[in-house]
Amino acid sequence: MRNKRETDISQYTDLSNEVTNEKKDGGVKRFFKALGKFLLTICSVCFVALFIAGISLSIYIFTLASEPTGIDLKAKSLNQTSFIMVQDEKTGEFKQYQTLYSTENRIWVGNQDIPKAMKDAVVAIEDKRFPDHHGVDWTRTLSAVVNLATGSDSYGGSTITQQLIKNITDDNEVSITRKLREICKALKLEQEYTKDQILEAYLNVVNFGNSCQGVEAAAQLYFDKSIKDCSIAECAAIAGITQNPSLWNPLVFPENNKERREIVLHEMYDQGKITKDEFDEAMDESSNMTFVGWQADKEEEEDDDGYVQNWYIDQVFRDLQQDLATYYNISEEAAASKLYTEGLKIYCAMDEKMQDYLENAALNIDKSGDSDLQIASTMMGFDGRVIATVGSSTPKEGALSWDRAYNSTLQPGSSIKPLLVYPIAINEKQLYYSSMVLDEPLEKYEFKDGVWVPGPKNAYPNGYNGEMSLPDAIEWSSNATAVQVMELIGGPSVAYEQAVTRMGFSHLSEQDAQNTGALSIGGMNGGVTIREMAAAYTYLGNGGLYYKPYTYYYVTDSEGNIIIDNRDTIPQQAYTAETAGIMNRLLHYNIENSVHTAASYARVSGWDIVGKTGTTDDDKDSWFCGVSPYAVMATWCGFDTPRSLTYTSKNVAASFFSKVMGEYLKDREQKEYMLPETLVEAQYNPYTGLIVSTDNVNGRYVGYYTEDNMPAFGGSYDYNDNDFSDTGDGSYSEDSNYTPDYTVDPSVNPDDNSDVESSGDNNEASGDISNPDENSGDISDAPPDSSAELE
Repeated sequence: MRNKRETDISQYTDLSNEVTNEKKDGGVKRFFKALGKFLLTICSVCFVALFIAGISLSIYIFTLASEPTGIDLKAKSLNQTSFIMVQDEKTGEFKQYQTLYSTENRIWVGNQDIPKAMKDAVVAIEDKRFPDHHGVDWTRTLSAVVNLATGSDSYGGSTITQQLIKNITDDNEVSITRKLREICKALKLEQEYTKDQILEAYLNVVNFGNSCQGVEAAAQLYFDKSIKDCSIAECAAIAGITQNPSLWNPLVFPENNKERREIVLHEMYDQGKITKDEFDEAMDESSNMTFVGWQADKEEEEDDDGYVQNWYIDQVFRDLQQDLATYYNISEEAAASKLYTEGLKIYCAMDEKMQDYLENAALNIDKSGDSDLQIASTMMGFDGRVIATVGSSTPKEGALSWDRAYNSTLQPGSSIKPLLVYPIAINEKQLYYSSMVLDEPLEKYEFKDGVWVPGPKNAYPNGYNGEMSLPDAIEWSSNATAVQVMELIGGPSVAYEQAVTRMGFSHLSEQDAQNTGALSIGGMNGGVTIREMAAAYTYLGNGGLYYKPYTYYYVTDSEGNIIIDNRDTIPQQAYTAETAGIMNRLLHYNIENSVHTAASYARVSGWDIVGKTGTTDDDKDSWFCGVSPYAVMATWCGFDTPRSLTYTSKNVAASFFSKVMGEYLKDREQKEYMLPETLVEAQYNPYTGLIVSTDNVNGRYVGYYTEDNMPAFGGSYDYNDNDFSDTGDGSYSEDSNYTPDYTVDPSVNPDDNSDVESSGDNNEASGDISNPDENSGDISDAPPDSSAELE
């Protein structure tokens, strides 16, 4: 008999195995359960991602489908001249000023005059399912998308409708986005026009080699006959060119064209578009086909009546070309074609009288010091309207000439100072009107040869004044104070952000966001245009606003529908109205008390003028940017190949402003700037910047402040004449002969910047035009200057 306390080992072992097996089974279950959860999570995430992507794609496609096609086949077929209208000064009504028309080799021919063989040839070789689809051949399109996704060199898939869109919009981007955009436009186009209208437009728009746009031009060049008189073989020869106009060019590669046109004839026969007899006859003709080509006695004489469109019309064309390209999402070349052929009416913003005066004044500037001196200038209203503009001091020789006011990217020198560092500091209440600012170099201004070099240098011979009031710093055109204030506002990145996001500067480089001297004293790596400077200065007279410049009010299509309208443009608030008012008065001080720059040359008798001069490296450029109560004007003088200006030439920009602005103002009613009522006028002490009185303020040292940003009261003065002088007892009296205790050698030209350093070397920024006859938009291949020596 077994003892009850004995243990049955075999039973124990079996139980242990069962427990182990249960644990194993449980572990496996947990693993698969966790794996299932993981896979479910992944699937859920993928589903949500695909759902979101699907919604985004749907929205994107809907957006594309909602875009205007930018295509008016009716206007295209009429090949209508466009008109530029200007406002009559006396009646206020718009009158026709100029026409725009194309000189390209295109002769539009109606559907009824295009032979059936020409239509059949193109359809057979380019899009055999053209009569049946609705703008898109989905089978070919899917194949093209696969080719694109796999990186194939041949995408294909475009129908005649899609090819028409590509030719009219000049959209040659190779991407799925472009394909989607093209598909949406093709579907929309086929809803708006019949197959006959689409095919007619295609045959009149497509390139058939040797600058022949359309079948009529091609027939006349290659066969010296109208397309309506061309045979089946001749139509096939023309139809075969369009796939690759260079390869199948019959004048250059006649054997290639023979091979191609016979492929076209076989396709026409195989698709039942011609009979066996017609095919055989056409093949016989093809084997002996000859081409005519250019004939000197039939070249059209140029229509040259001596008229050359003015600088303003050039800018209208360029502006509208860009705006149409953006509006219709087409290339600028396609936009130019619309301008020439679609019967648009452009309601131009030009002041005809001032444009004539400005151009004549530019042709007659003082060139006694420099016979090849160039000038460019733009006058603008406070709402961004370009009133008048000129791009050269020499007679204009043709349309769309190189425009130094529009195309040239230049360095502005000290004329940049009132646009960024000083107004930013006032806007942020880091400075007020009469703040005392340091006129001392920065210890770490420029990194040269592995060490920090102090700077910048000033133009005046005594180097630095230590400390001076803000009005005097601007009048002296101190570089050191501008750079000190750049440090105060947080560095060049702050000024760069203001310049590109709120003031319309589009030619600055990323280096300008890092270089202390770039946007404080104008020694840029990038640059500015004269038109950009004029637009930026408008804030001084309109309450701190920035308007994008415009040269036309609005544009209508051939049926009178407004397509682009600039009349209700919403401005950006560049600075507060108070900051704009304070800067306006600081630049008034600069003009009225000008001693150290050429600003006094800009005065217009009887008018309150505000503004700032600017010169660059070795006096290679001279600027004056100024404001009157009615308009703004920016003017540059220099050379196409940079060199130093003579003393006489350095004053031309300011004198030119005075002359032209004086003409603009001479018959206008006197008015004052609309300064904010919130500004407080106060007499200040020029030695300390502190306020001495807010009652009966007048004289030279009147400051403008906001209640939350003004200095304390300090001392008293006895009013006598115009200016302050030290009485020796801590108070000040006015003395008309007073000048703050800064010295200057009168024998030294106050605008000479030969001792002022920045960094770099830039021909473009100095106006270097390596080939001014080319209209490419580039001045030279040289990098923009960042080493200008500035006023």
